[in-house]
Order: sequence, then structure tokens, then C-alpha cells
Amino acid sequence: MPSPITLIIGAVPWEIKPIIAAMKSPRKDTLKRFPFHRGKIEGHTVVTAFTGVGKTNAAMIATLFIAAFKPVRLVYTGSAARLNPELRTGDVIIGKRTYHHDAGSWQEDGMVYRKIIGPVPKKQTHFRYDADKVLLKAAITAAKTHQTKEVTVNGSTYLPTVRPGLICAGDVFGMTAVKIADIRAKLACDLVEMEGAAIGQVCHELEVPHIVIRGGSNQAQPSPGEDYKRLGQIAARQAAFFALHLFRSLA
Repeated sequence: MPSPITLIIGAVPWEIKPIIAAMKSPRKDTLKRFPFHRGKIEGHTVVTAFTGVGKTNAAMIATLFIAAFKPVRLVYTGSAARLNPELRTGDVIIGKRTYHHDAGSWQEDGMVYRKIIGPVPKKQTHFRYDADKVLLKAAITAAKTHQTKEVTVNGSTYLPTVRPGLICAGDVFGMTAVKIADIRAKLACDLVEMEGAAIGQVCHELEVPHIVIRGGSNQAQPSPGEDYKRLGQIAARQAAFFALHLFRSLA
């Protein structure tokens, strides 16, 4: 009988690079022209791929790979901008819940979040999705034994933290101060990125246990380009290291 498969994916190649490095004899292949690696970690089968940026790309690749490999779980790892001012670059958030921060109506007083008509008759789709309870409990437990790797950012050297929190996603790279304040007031999220809620929605609908793990990179801001280039890979590595620690604890 084939061994159960864990699907570990990220948005961009450097978010999954540590996962590939941890594999024993990884094999590179393509699925419908989309690249992926398959290998063993601690004797258990892992498939890893990158989705590309944004909710549509993330949903497309997640759905395709779930259908093809039928994973027992999906772990989404990567970086995200910091909404919570207490977070530092490299701090990792275990997503208890993910939100679409752009699902609903943008009114004079900000966002009004709403469910929308879904693909199943008489069933609406939500704008928020909870992590799998078993995976979330395992991740919180794993965080207690995880040894983070030291980072140096803006002249300060420290050990990042790992803790549960809230993550939101939308198809925007950079946001105004008004939008950031609206998210903080209405969703109280720790991080903002561009894929996690789509992953949550796909896994919810296809009944695949999932969890989103993100490392904080730059502060949420209107033009994050240069800060993201400088800090994004630091954050992505910290998230991937914890994703590996979680997987090994499950294995």
C-alpha cells in the first residue's frame, strides 16, 4: 500500500526550498506542466510545489495537487506582512483561522464582510476558514519544542518566536493605511498575505485537513517592494523550518 502523502506548498520557490533540501533523494517532475518535488522526510512521503502568487493561483494549484495526490494533509508555508506591531521579522504565526480580507463590499466606513453564493446549491461560501483542529493542536504542541534559528534584522540579532494567531489574505500587494486600520479593527489579524484564505477555502470544500504557517517579513504598507525583497526570505525560511518540525513531529 502506498504511504500517505503530505502536501507542503508555498507561493514562491524560496518558500519551499528548505522542504526540498530536507528530502531524501527528491525527484523533480511536473503535473500538467506545473513543477513539483516528491521525496521522503523521516521515511514519510512529501510532495512539495509552489503555487505562484495570489488567491487564484493558490486555489488552482492546491485543487490540482489534491486531486492528483489525495494528500492526508496540506501545509501551506511562506512569508506574510506584519499587521500586529508586536511581531518582528521572522516571528512565525500558526494560522488558527484565515480570512479573505477583500470578500464583501467596500463602503464609506470600510469593509463589510459577507458570505457569497457558492458552487453547491443553497450553500454559501464564507470569508473565513479555520485550520484543522488536529493539525492546529499538533502545531501548538510542536511550537513548544521548536528551536528557532537566530536572525539579524536592522542591526538586531534575536531568536524569532512561534505562536498561534490570525492570518488574512487578498489579491493586493501593498495596502493603504486606511485598509490596514480597517483590517486591524474588524479582523484583528496578525499577518496579511495573498494565498492563505484561498488554501483554507479549497481544503474546507474538498475536506482536506490543512494549516497555514507564515513568517512575518516586512510591515504591512502601501509599497512593500524593497522591504519584502530584503526581509521576505528571512521570514520564509523561519516558516519552512517550523513546517518541517511540525511534519517530523506528526511523522
